[in-house]
Amino acid sequence: MRVNVESLSNTEKKVEVFIPREDVAAKIEEVFNEIRRNAKIKGFRPGKAPRKIIEATYGSYIFEEVSSKLVSESFKKALEEASVIPISRPQITTDKIERDKEFHYMATFEVIPEFEVKDYIGIELKRQKHVVKDQDVERVINQIREQSAQAKPIEGDRREVRSGDYLIIDYAGFLEGKPIRDLQAKDVHVVVGEGKLIAEFENNLIGMRKGEEREFELTYPDEFQMRDIAGKAVRFRVNVKEILERILPEIDDEFAKDLGEESLEGLKKKIKEDLEKRLERESEDKLRGDIIKSLIEKNPFDVPSSLIENELARMRREFKYNLQRHGIEVPELNHEAEEKIRQRAIDNVKASIILGAIARKEGIKAEDEEIEDKLTEISRSVRIPLEKVREVYEKNNMIEDLEARLIEDKVLRFLIEKSNIEEVSQGES
Repeated sequence: MRVNVESLSNTEKKVEVFIPREDVAAKIEEVFNEIRRNAKIKGFRPGKAPRKIIEATYGSYIFEEVSSKLVSESFKKALEEASVIPISRPQITTDKIERDKEFHYMATFEVIPEFEVKDYIGIELKRQKHVVKDQDVERVINQIREQSAQAKPIEGDRREVRSGDYLIIDYAGFLEGKPIRDLQAKDVHVVVGEGKLIAEFENNLIGMRKGEEREFELTYPDEFQMRDIAGKAVRFRVNVKEILERILPEIDDEFAKDLGEESLEGLKKKIKEDLEKRLERESEDKLRGDIIKSLIEKNPFDVPSSLIENELARMRREFKYNLQRHGIEVPELNHEAEEKIRQRAIDNVKASIILGAIARKEGIKAEDEEIEDKLTEISRSVRIPLEKVREVYEKNNMIEDLEARLIEDKVLRFLIEKSNIEEVSQGES
């Protein structure tokens, strides 16, 4: 078998394979004999039909089967000889099978681009020093207090809506008189002034009374994610079904005990510790993001389109799932939002390729114990027995992805250790 390799681009290869004629002849005989043993031809017992009749009846099938078997049996070895690994489904074209002639086929596919990863040791980074202050703790306590508020129905129907009220509303949005499917909702719970809805929408609720219906127009910004209404004026019809006054609890030891702490001071201490841990994680995440940005800038290369499309599909699935689990319909994204997602997908693929190259160069691997520890961690977090988690991961070929994530995490920790990090105070750049 002869193998030729040709680079069509930085991300695409063509492999040509030539099978010797004696191997072709042997495979024709092998396939012919298989068919002869099992062929049911009227007037002949199985395995006794003359060769000419077999060939006349099954000729085209025999050559198709020979071609298929020669490709499937030789392709893996051809890739090993060529030292290439496809990352997309190979597009294979074959020549016609002919007796006493060598068989030729070729495969084109995408590959990881070859490049020498550089400038990854001693990356200049800045890490912001965060100090948790008393006002930070107070802000969290007030947020918890807001979340713990009780709703008390307003007596009568004359009281007007004011900022801070808890409302139950129906609303419907119309564009040029036609209803917009994604802007129709009933029994929506709203805290006026909380900022979860567009400010102009909330402002129009102030002053309404229970049972009142109001119409108003709202113009969405040009960069709004829902393509159909970005930059357009939408007319809303809103009905206030219920107004409830929010009663906030007192911030004292009893408040703390309701949250599982012995005292208010204990609650403040716990909140401070949690804030410090969160800020530390955020600082670490920013370092990792800055490292990846630096690596992408210093290591330009073409990205295989198949990897970009796969990453885009994964991101869209994740985006859809996150919205749906919160009961939000998936909006149609505008051009700008789509472009941002595509660029993020490209950066994700580039980062993965670069980190993989660094791992190979530095000999960074995921040990069996680390994979087992991660499976154990997943088992505990989802409260499913370890053996069941392992079975799911193995059955769905997810172990390799898990291993890749562990390696990327180890590479990023390695790069942080090898970086030049300047500690800066808040407000410094």
